Amino acid sequence: MSRISHPRTRPHHPLLHGFIVSVFTLCLLGGISPQTAAGAALEGPVIVSAKNILSPEQLKGPNHSVEDRVLNDGLYYQFTVTSPYGRFKTNSTSALDTLIQEMNAIAAMEKVATGNTAVNAVEQSGKNTISGMKNLVTDPLGTVEGAAEGVGNLFSRAKQTIGRRETTDTEDSKIAQMIGFSEAKGKIATKFGVSVYSGNKVLQEELERLARADYLGGLTIGVATSAVPGVGGIVLTTSGTARLLNEVVNNTPASKLWVQNKNTLAAMGIDPDTIEFFLNNPVFSPALATGLVSALASMDGVVNRDIFVKIGLQASTPDMARTITELAMLTAGYHKNIAPLQKLVPMARVCHGVNKNGDTVVILPTDNLLWNERNADLSEYLTADSKGKSGAIELWTWGSLSKRMQSELQTRGWKLHEKAASILMPQKS
Repeated sequence: MSRISHPRTRPHHPLLHGFIVSVFTLCLLGGISPQTAAGAALEGPVIVSAKNILSPEQLKGPNHSVEDRVLNDGLYYQFTVTSPYGRFKTNSTSALDTLIQEMNAIAAMEKVATGNTAVNAVEQSGKNTISGMKNLVTDPLGTVEGAAEGVGNLFSRAKQTIGRRETTDTEDSKIAQMIGFSEAKGKIATKFGVSVYSGNKVLQEELERLARADYLGGLTIGVATSAVPGVGGIVLTTSGTARLLNEVVNNTPASKLWVQNKNTLAAMGIDPDTIEFFLNNPVFSPALATGLVSALASMDGVVNRDIFVKIGLQASTPDMARTITELAMLTAGYHKNIAPLQKLVPMARVCHGVNKNGDTVVILPTDNLLWNERNADLSEYLTADSKGKSGAIELWTWGSLSKRMQSELQTRGWKLHEKAASILMPQKS
């Protein structure tokens, strides 16, 4: 998601459409001759109407409106969204759902007045508050050593992270994490159904406003009666798993999540250097990294599950990290809810699965697949690779396929499962 303009703040981190090229376009074309689709009429990028692909709630709400002109590049829809908080672009339907959730949350947060709460709280707490914050800047070690036990618990894993963990752009400063500001912010994010690690700058402004008042003692979480129920943008907004995971992530210090993820990956036998490179990739927020690691942990016994960590090393934008995480979570959902997977197999720069029956399982968190050169080449490659094998080829997608794509794959014997997110990741999973 990228913001086009906003008078109150700087633009979002750019979530560029280029990630599609760097992940899917390159991976689907990598090592495959474009001549495999020669002689067949191909579908190019098309413009579609938003009202034909979105629900009324997605199309327009009290805090957003989706412009009618939508580009389908053969994998994803590219939406332009206007709102009271700026004009945004998103590169997938799942990202659009997250943005809508955030717009509604911002509107609800703005109704929670803090007024002079923060100022009054500082005045009431006297010089102790100010000197304590100053000490955290000038003498952090001494302050930590003399802190109450509750604060000390925040550093129970410090020896495992000092000098090794790097913060991401979506995290609060280390000082904010030390003094408990981030804890207040995480609770408020959960209350309003958003991710504390969102890259939405307008949302972060509101979270910080309320968290500052709460931390300084003038705002009770319960005051925020306009909370918006939601999944918090961890991805997979239809998933009960993501909903539960969001609450855990929002209310766990980032440094603790880092250690937990590190230990979980180490227990899988993954190389320690690979683990640290992955966990220190700045485009993976603690929320996305935890989502991906949780997905891998749930696929115990699947050969090559560490391939997702290696795929994650090449992520260079938050949008790419989000897509890789969605792919991992949908794959874990297939393993749990459809059929156990035997192994994961490299497919250029991503992967596909092989289930217990020997079927090739291709899972794509895409909006709408067109019969274009890259998708035609992928189908030819996997169809040829499956010849002589007993298993079938299954395709599971978040969204849908064009009629031409359906016809071509069915002709090749593929088993198609469209709009399968709620099946792979049901509400109660």
